[in-house]
Amino acid sequence: MKHHALFTLTLPLFAMSHAHGQSDEPLSSSAATSIVITASPLSRPTRVSLDPKAPVQPIPAADGAGLLKTVPNMSITRKGGMAGDPLFRGLGGSRLAITSDNSYVLGGCAARMDPPTAYLFPRSFDEVVITKGPQTVTQGPGLVAGSIRFLRHPRYYDEAAFNLSGGLTTGSADRFDAFTALDAGNRLGYLHLNANHNEAGDYKDGAGNRVHSSYDKNSQSVQLGLTPDELSLLELSYDRSRGQAAYADRNMDGSQFDRDAWGIKLERQAITPWLGKLQLQYGHSLVDHVMDNYSLRPNSGMFMAMNPERSTDTARLMAELNLGTHQTQVGIDWMEDNHRSRMGKGMTEAAAERYTQAPYTDTQSFENLGVFAEDHWQLNEHQRLISGLRLDHTQARFEQLPATNPLKKQDYQLQAGFVRLEHQQQAWTWYAGYGQAERAPDYWERNRNGALNSETNHQLDTGVMYREGPLSGSLSLFAGYIDDFILVDNLAAPQARNVDARRVGGEVEFSWQFTPEWSLGSNLAYTHGQNHSDGLPLGQTPPLELNTSLMFDNGDYELALLMRNVAGQSRFVEGQGNIIGQDIGASSGFSVFSLNGGWQLNPQLKLAAGVDNLLDKEYSEFINKQERYVAGANPQTTRINEPGRQWWAELQLTF
Repeated sequence: MKHHALFTLTLPLFAMSHAHGQSDEPLSSSAATSIVITASPLSRPTRVSLDPKAPVQPIPAADGAGLLKTVPNMSITRKGGMAGDPLFRGLGGSRLAITSDNSYVLGGCAARMDPPTAYLFPRSFDEVVITKGPQTVTQGPGLVAGSIRFLRHPRYYDEAAFNLSGGLTTGSADRFDAFTALDAGNRLGYLHLNANHNEAGDYKDGAGNRVHSSYDKNSQSVQLGLTPDELSLLELSYDRSRGQAAYADRNMDGSQFDRDAWGIKLERQAITPWLGKLQLQYGHSLVDHVMDNYSLRPNSGMFMAMNPERSTDTARLMAELNLGTHQTQVGIDWMEDNHRSRMGKGMTEAAAERYTQAPYTDTQSFENLGVFAEDHWQLNEHQRLISGLRLDHTQARFEQLPATNPLKKQDYQLQAGFVRLEHQQQAWTWYAGYGQAERAPDYWERNRNGALNSETNHQLDTGVMYREGPLSGSLSLFAGYIDDFILVDNLAAPQARNVDARRVGGEVEFSWQFTPEWSLGSNLAYTHGQNHSDGLPLGQTPPLELNTSLMFDNGDYELALLMRNVAGQSRFVEGQGNIIGQDIGASSGFSVFSLNGGWQLNPQLKLAAGVDNLLDKEYSEFINKQERYVAGANPQTTRINEPGRQWWAELQLTF
């Protein structure tokens, strides 16, 4: 098995003055941060905050899913080399809201070829925030599993500043990445630009088998902000993404991943003593996706191409109120989502390419209007009560059905709310909360059954956090009952139906700095799901997983060993799961070791290197996707294997 070295150069070329942004959590510089090989700990109850600019192991893919792999109980459904689909505690899709600067990102493919994370490049963001469970109401409707927010923070400059950075990566499977970013500004405003290119060939698994997984992606973004003072902001933003990707899980590839998105944000702080902030946002996103069976693989049969397009508009008006011991957010948000598609097919590639001249056919459209209020009440020095309430009206339409069809237009009145008590005493924080989130059937589920009911999750979340001296840790537990859970069943008709489901589980994280140079970290994650209506396991529920790391860091040198242990999963129901994937059988457990080291040559220069899957283990995840035919082969019933041994190295230079 042949391997290539991986080299990364991160080079801020010019830096002047200092820029500061707005964030709930402090962010660290990747040049001064050890490689992240286990998750960032809870930043506060039910919330995980990640620095997307920090290096991680294993080296991530060229999209948002790669970064999320470090979060305990977060599974990524592998389809190829990129465009993995995230699930938290076994739930994904519309149950796990994914936003970019508070605007929804939605893929166009009816088979989830392009999940939201396929269009997001982590290093172009300042922070990624994961909220566990239905413990917020400010991030849109239907947070059955929680939310993932990719955030960019406004920049306020004390004086004129200019910073240019760049990166270069080459490596295994012909990987090549290039990245550049520009930050400039003064007291009156700022400009932030970044551009990146990511490509790789097919990787090999631990047995040396080549996996159809190549990709090629480019993305750019720009944020232009006007800041006449530190209390006022007008920001214009634009994001552009282009790419293609080969898939090992199906008989088609993604030959076009095009997304154009723009947004505007108006913000004013400290308006009155009781009105702390007023914020207005509007965003537009257009996804133009093409899948075919001939661009990235050989084809000797029928040529097919499909071209779905999805347009999403979102708006939000929010106010932050300071009412004595209450800090309250109230607001209204709106979303309009339109999906249409066209296709071409024939015995030649030219016949399939005629889709470009075909008219689009409208398929489904959605409109949602919601109001919310979330309050933080400081009861006393040690306790606070956080609660929220949300009401939504969702209208869903099948555009192709006649007006007389009862499924033509459906209206859903949705309710959500939560309450959580937090108690902080010295190094300890305890919390317990109840949350409810109701979700309407989404585009993919309605394609399988247009007569589905909305589903409602009733969930208890509780836990404890400890931080003092060399020790830190957290325990997060949940128990939920989902009324009318929307189960996808590919072996039944219709292919989606409502059942009742029960779920329990949680995460444990632990870190011990047992000497000034040595530390030990570990996290354990488990979820148990049950289809209560049928008396069967709940499909696509991940198995028990334990990650442990041993790290040495004396400021000049660092060394870390990661051991990932995943148990086998015998609780499955063939053909059942969700819109992302379905169970195909039991899975075997595995243990994978990874190693990395770093050398801080001087304050500006750092060298890091590592090996992922050190022992070249052949393995696959239980949460996986494999269906029908792959590149003309026989029907597949086995999972896609993960990459085998991968070497990488990184050089960081900062001023």
